[in-house]
Amino acid sequence: MVMKMVDIDKYLESSLNKLIINKNGDILGMTRTLKNMVNEKGMPSHISEIFDELLFEKIQVILASNPQIQTIIQDSLAGNLLISNGHYVSCHIIYQMDIERAIITVNLYEQQKSLSQLYENAFLSSSNPLAIMNEKGFFVSVNNEFNKIFHFPTSNNNIHLKTFLGNFQQAESFNHTEFLLRAKNEAFSQIKVSYQLYGETKYFNIIVKMDPKTEMFILKIIDITEHEHLFDLLAHSDQLSTTGEIAASIAHEVRNPMTTLQGFLQLLEHEVTGNAHKYVTVIQEEVKRMNEILNEMLSLSKPMVDEVTIFSLSVLMEEVLVLLRPKALLDQINIVNEVCVVESVLIKANPNRIKQVLVNLLKNAMEAMEPKGTLNVKICELTENAVEVYISDTGKGMSEKMMEKIFLPFVSEKEGGTGLGLPFVKKTMHEYGGTISVTSEVGKGSVFKLSFPRINVGVSKVECS
Repeated sequence: MVMKMVDIDKYLESSLNKLIINKNGDILGMTRTLKNMVNEKGMPSHISEIFDELLFEKIQVILASNPQIQTIIQDSLAGNLLISNGHYVSCHIIYQMDIERAIITVNLYEQQKSLSQLYENAFLSSSNPLAIMNEKGFFVSVNNEFNKIFHFPTSNNNIHLKTFLGNFQQAESFNHTEFLLRAKNEAFSQIKVSYQLYGETKYFNIIVKMDPKTEMFILKIIDITEHEHLFDLLAHSDQLSTTGEIAASIAHEVRNPMTTLQGFLQLLEHEVTGNAHKYVTVIQEEVKRMNEILNEMLSLSKPMVDEVTIFSLSVLMEEVLVLLRPKALLDQINIVNEVCVVESVLIKANPNRIKQVLVNLLKNAMEAMEPKGTLNVKICELTENAVEVYISDTGKGMSEKMMEKIFLPFVSEKEGGTGLGLPFVKKTMHEYGGTISVTSEVGKGSVFKLSFPRINVGVSKVECS
């Protein structure tokens, strides 16, 4: 039986380094990859042209031996392959006899070594944390990014996936055995977790898949913190939008009857005495409070067309502190105002709305403290394009859980609070290109940080004009 050319072509449809020879050592065909490697101009005609003398002699012995031999193990056929630049590279070949023709697969030691080194470098230098685990879930190796983020010990052979994931918080019930089994039987297995890193909550997707060749698990960790924050921001925006729609409806339905009620109460106030007068006074106070709630809700509706001007933030802060100092004196609160800038800090916004932002934050800080507390206000020049305001108190502080939701509507720990002041603050800051963040410790107090885009105006030019 003679092998047809179509059969030869079938064997040569491969990216491997293969060639087909007859019993005389003549080359009948070879794969494109091997052809490019040994001779870029054309295909060699005989194996003596591409193998060193020792390997060529070994192949000749096999060609002259028992034709029933099917496969010769690679270790017995080691030698060198002559490549197009005239140099030899180490190789071994797998020889398979098929009647009067033979298929030779050439495996290059250097190529395998280079590929292994390439894969190892890709693993170690990946920007994502990567790890390799054995079939039982014990860590075998981790890359540089993994070690950098999670400070993984160098000797990690005794650390199991279950132990590692114990450092994370899972949003759902987790069984590590089922997790690995799913990665083995399906394409992959993943879970979303959170992790406290340098005082900040980070969110990760942990993905595990099995490599079928080595039967080892590959673990990949993807940071989705920004993705989660965007979702929270979107949810917050939706809440504010809904609140705005509700506020518009309430304004239409409630404001008119409330104005009428307020008018009649003012008339009634002069006609009653004794306890009735007290009751009317209480009702008036509650109606006034209802008006304040309504105004706060209206301020959360869609952005208003307002007067935007350039003004001094430090001057505005001093105006606000003048308004609040009497209350601070009454509540025995010490106010410390610190300005760490050498020239006037100018920002572009609606001064009345920024004033309301500062009033809300300063009042909240004062109300969170006991008598003898200290309210510290600090204006700092972050860069030539930004300025920061720090408002810190020595009050009761907030838990991490509370800090995650204080900017959501109707969330308040303050007795009688509406939960609309801080949403207004955040919304206003974002409208003018600023940011707001908070840090807090229970029992020690809170620090709100406001960051504003700064307007640069040449001082010398202003003085000369």
